[in-house]
Amino acid sequence: MNNKRHFKIIAGKFKGVCLELTSSETTRSSKSILRESLFNVLGNNIIDNCFIEAFAGVGSIGLEALSRGAKKVLFFEKNKESFGILSQNIAHLYSKNPTILANSFFGDTFELLPKAIMDIKEKKILYFDPPFNIRENYTDIYEKCFSLLRFILSSIDLFLVIFEHSSEYKLPENIGHLSIIKQKKFGKSSLSYYASSLKT
Repeated sequence: MNNKRHFKIIAGKFKGVCLELTSSETTRSSKSILRESLFNVLGNNIIDNCFIEAFAGVGSIGLEALSRGAKKVLFFEKNKESFGILSQNIAHLYSKNPTILANSFFGDTFELLPKAIMDIKEKKILYFDPPFNIRENYTDIYEKCFSLLRFILSSIDLFLVIFEHSSEYKLPENIGHLSIIKQKKFGKSSLSYYASSLKT
């Protein structure tokens, strides 16, 4: 019996390509309606820029960004099963277009991410999709993400930061010099967009 689950790239050069998901118990994958809304909001801002997916799971968001014209995509994931499938998904797209730039990092996002993005010259869009804070051992996950973001912002410029989070959790209006510019709810999940108040 085949218990494998899949998702499809929605648009771009890999539109319709079928990629693998983990079992539903391992990670929470982003719904297609959420992904579509996200990239409708981003529009051409994704093109030729760097997209960073923290807590990437199997990479459903970052791989969509790659399909839609991101110059490079970075993935961070510490779950072994998810990372293995993420690597397979990247390899599958690479087999179709060996010019893509996608780097995956296995381990603790909080430790790996700041160093990995330090020397990236392109505009950076950072996407956080941590486990919901109702899960065991993750009650303070959002606060840890905010601390990480403040640390990054102290030395690295980010064009845009997006949180995928539990709709029941109210994110702060401001994190460092970033402020919420847009929020949208998709059932149990929501997207909150942060940008610099110093940018026009």
